[in-house]
Amino acid sequence: MTTIKRTLPYPVWLEQAAKFLSVGILNTALDASLYFVLTRWLGFSTLQTLAKSISYGAGILNSSYWNESWTFKSDAGTVAAFVPFALANLAALIINAGLMHLCLNALGLHEITSLVLATGSTFLWNFIISKFVIFKK
Repeated sequence: MTTIKRTLPYPVWLEQAAKFLSVGILNTALDASLYFVLTRWLGFSTLQTLAKSISYGAGILNSSYWNESWTFKSDAGTVAAFVPFALANLAALIINAGLMHLCLNALGLHEITSLVLATGSTFLWNFIISKFVIFKK
């Protein structure tokens, strides 16, 4: 008996979204790990804000590289894409913190619900801006 292998076509954006999520998880791990290395082993124990700035910046650099080269396979150019990418991430931080504040204080939602809504909204913002503006082909 012959077996027919069927592959269902799926949209490119779905693969890109999965890769984008993977890069985001990697960035979070890098950010947290570097923060703890800086504050626990490299003498930044009283400089937590500076340590967090460095670790978050490393996550942004990592994100920019992997999203340009792997997620979107863009030829935008690392230097040319980095400034808009950094600005989009700054906007994402503002959106995230603003939504968290709105959900907790104005809507009275539970902390976990607020966190999920803020994080999900930021993910969508970053993905759409990255795909259609920053790393478009």
